[in-house]
Amino acid sequence: MRRSRFSRALRRGLHPLYRSLETSVHPLRYLFLEVTRKCNLRCLHCGSDCGADPSGEELSTAQWLAFVDDLAVRFDPRRIFLVFTGGEPLCRAGIFDIMKRARDRGFAYGMVTNGFGLTAPHVRTLVDLGLMSATVSLDGGRESHDWLRGTRGSFERAMTAIRALCREDLRFFDVVTCVNPRNLTELPRVLDLLREAGVRAWRLFSIFPKGRARDNPELLLSCRQVKELLAWIGDTRRALEGSGFAVDFSCEGYLPPRVDRAVRSEPYFCRAGISIGSVLVDGSIAACPNIDRSLVQGSILRDDFKAVWDGRFEPFRVRDWMRTGPCTSCGQWSRCRGNSLHLWDGERGETALCHHRLFAVEEEGGA
Repeated sequence: MRRSRFSRALRRGLHPLYRSLETSVHPLRYLFLEVTRKCNLRCLHCGSDCGADPSGEELSTAQWLAFVDDLAVRFDPRRIFLVFTGGEPLCRAGIFDIMKRARDRGFAYGMVTNGFGLTAPHVRTLVDLGLMSATVSLDGGRESHDWLRGTRGSFERAMTAIRALCREDLRFFDVVTCVNPRNLTELPRVLDLLREAGVRAWRLFSIFPKGRARDNPELLLSCRQVKELLAWIGDTRRALEGSGFAVDFSCEGYLPPRVDRAVRSEPYFCRAGISIGSVLVDGSIAACPNIDRSLVQGSILRDDFKAVWDGRFEPFRVRDWMRTGPCTSCGQWSRCRGNSLHLWDGERGETALCHHRLFAVEEEGGA
């Protein structure tokens, strides 16, 4: 345990240097492929307004296959992990063909899913196709989950998927929970459910004011509730230290150093556009799937992806343009750099949410 604490302290001490080098070199490590905006659920907090029959053009399967082929030529497939997302990627016609092409071209890949369509046989099919990681959402107990996901029975479907994935030897598997006022008090029960199912990693998010959640205060935690959530995560991490079960607050936003140390295994670092890229459903090239569409830097339909990654992502790597409003005089700017990129509100010209301002503290010490 002492060695583990020492190594965590060492990593945090070296983190500013690591972040600087990673930003300078900006190696593409994760590439999200938003293969569809179709979805079999109707989540109240969806940031992309997905549904059964979404509007807008989607790349054809042939276009996705051609992109994967070109990506394998322009980059070393061994160094990039592909992540299929949506919408719900399993609602995409031809998804198995795209996954198979990724595997055949040497890419490791994973998937973000709501689990609604994942039975044990489906999981086995995906593993046989080369699936190496998966993330499934579970948002409270049965009633809370079904309410947030807009579909009765989605809780049971998610639990079926979670149990099936736990039986597979994936490189990485975790569950994410979007915390809101309705499920905040249910987290201890969710923890028990996940541990009973065999899950080893759990990430928690607070819903942020974008997409369908932007004008729905029923979904957003108050300042007091955010602090309550973070305190619970910190207490739970300490209680479970050495158990093999990891609980983390997501990387969604910068926190004061003392809080960050308590709720995250790794220091805050928004890697969007630095080591993470994405291709959106219509071919747009972006830093991550959740960023404001005003930050799109090109399209695979007319641009060379590698040229865009190398030459047009400077706004994601040097973020001084995000220093507006309250950020202008904030003493945490050198560590925060404007908060996570997906929280940027292009209409307002400022970040939609500042986690640091939730805490009336001034900490100038190291992260």
